[in-house]
Amino acid sequence: MNMQHKGFLGSPIGLGAGERFADRMKRINEARLDEGALLTMNWRISAANVPWFALRVWTGREKAVETTLDGMGIRCLVPMRKGPDLRRRHRVIEGAMMPVIHGYVLVQMLPFADYLAGLQGVDHAIDVLGGCEKPMRISSAEVSRFNALAQCGAYDWERPVDLSLEQGEQVFITAGPFTGLHAIVATASKKGRGDVVVVIRFMGGEVPLTVPLALLRKL
Repeated sequence: MNMQHKGFLGSPIGLGAGERFADRMKRINEARLDEGALLTMNWRISAANVPWFALRVWTGREKAVETTLDGMGIRCLVPMRKGPDLRRRHRVIEGAMMPVIHGYVLVQMLPFADYLAGLQGVDHAIDVLGGCEKPMRISSAEVSRFNALAQCGAYDWERPVDLSLEQGEQVFITAGPFTGLHAIVATASKKGRGDVVVVIRFMGGEVPLTVPLALLRKL
């Protein structure tokens, strides 16, 4: 198989008379991702040294994007936690599983702009946080730590948290793709559990996030 560092696999772009533009772009993106996945898997360095990136996706479609990428051989992850319990006629129905951070899928890939750009062509994907040229990197160690905390129930909705926040308060994020970043509380929370909406300042703009209260600490 002929494979170049930033080339494409598959047939040339112009092949196939009458091919729709959308179909052509989908084929190009799939070729990028196929090559990116193959190079990442075969890279002659420890997988622990290959960075992760945060792919922004439609809220509610995180697992669908994860399934699509996984099917293409791309290592990806959506850390999950148990959502709010439902109470019906004196019965408690355990909460369904939900993403720890809504609207993001973590993806591990070699940091080449062509491959990262291919991620944006996946159904329900929006963009790579920070852009494809200078994306925000996340270490494998941090991804593993974040996922381990999620699996241990640290971010479950019903888990009590000794923290009360007011709108406008400054906090910092303690784990995950946004670990160490400062944020401002957009919605107050005095319940000691559940989610909070915060805003982080990133690359000259503001990014709203819905995160578990347990993921935050006061400055």
